[in-house]
Amino acid sequence: MKIRSLIGMLPLLAASFLQGQAPTQRGLVLAQDNLSFPAPLMGSLRWTANRLAGCDYCNGARATLWAMDRQGNREAVAFEIPGAGYTRVRDVASGPDGSLTAVGFAISGDSRQGTFIAWISPDTTRQVITRVWPYDPQVVTVAADATIWTLGSMFNDRDYVQYPNVLRHYTSSGQLLASTIVHGVRKNNGGTYKVGNTSTLMASNDRIGWLTAACQYIEFSFEAVPLGSYSCPNGYTSNRQVSGAALSATDDLLVEGKGPAPLAPLQLDRGTNTWNPAPVYQDTGETRRLLGFDGTTLVTWSAASYSMRRYVWADQPAAGGQ
Repeated sequence: MKIRSLIGMLPLLAASFLQGQAPTQRGLVLAQDNLSFPAPLMGSLRWTANRLAGCDYCNGARATLWAMDRQGNREAVAFEIPGAGYTRVRDVASGPDGSLTAVGFAISGDSRQGTFIAWISPDTTRQVITRVWPYDPQVVTVAADATIWTLGSMFNDRDYVQYPNVLRHYTSSGQLLASTIVHGVRKNNGGTYKVGNTSTLMASNDRIGWLTAACQYIEFSFEAVPLGSYSCPNGYTSNRQVSGAALSATDDLLVEGKGPAPLAPLQLDRGTNTWNPAPVYQDTGETRRLLGFDGTTLVTWSAASYSMRRYVWADQPAAGGQ
């Protein structure tokens, strides 16, 4: 009888023990520090797929596109459009296969203008430049299947903007796979916002995310169908008020306030359309901005120098736990 009584009490004892343990909460832990990279000469830079990508001399006759891997190895390639007297590279993204993709516009020596999507092979020996006018791509990202996604405006035959926000999906050879007019894009003062290269286009394993210049976040499926639209954190009306956005392979979306400051990202809860602090359990200094996700590893630009920090997710006891 005593043994049976003790056995019957085991679930109660276990429950009592578990109640005394602090619940776990997932947060960010520093995994790598002081991975240096060259000072960017011009243009933007961000982590896409498995590399940091950007451009130097983005405006001129000849741009330099570059990427740097996890070990700090930098690879650069000269980008030049035959016959163009002026080229402006607006955005650059790295693909998971090691390729580079850029979007922008070019002006020929006789003043003809055109817009382009450029793809550079992983070994940098081949460039595919696709003229896409009257589509005017501003931002670009590359999905896990190495296909290209862009956002830009569509002009009519009188060179006026007909559709201010158009999402397009291409193969690396420039074949158009899908095109969607994006509706309901907010402007700072109301009305319709025209996409600009101050916005950010990102890709996870199952969706495309776009943070607009008005700090509105919109997601799309890989069929170019809108999945949801979300407001930015309270008090944010422009993406100039944040120092980077990052979408992980598993759909974690983080934004960071203006830096340099200690890392304190906010994470989107899609179910409630709210933003909650993502705990940072271990860090070594201030952050200048978020650069992106390498899979599920957050990559940031540290404030002290041109160097990167990498953070992994880990479970830690919540505050007040034992």
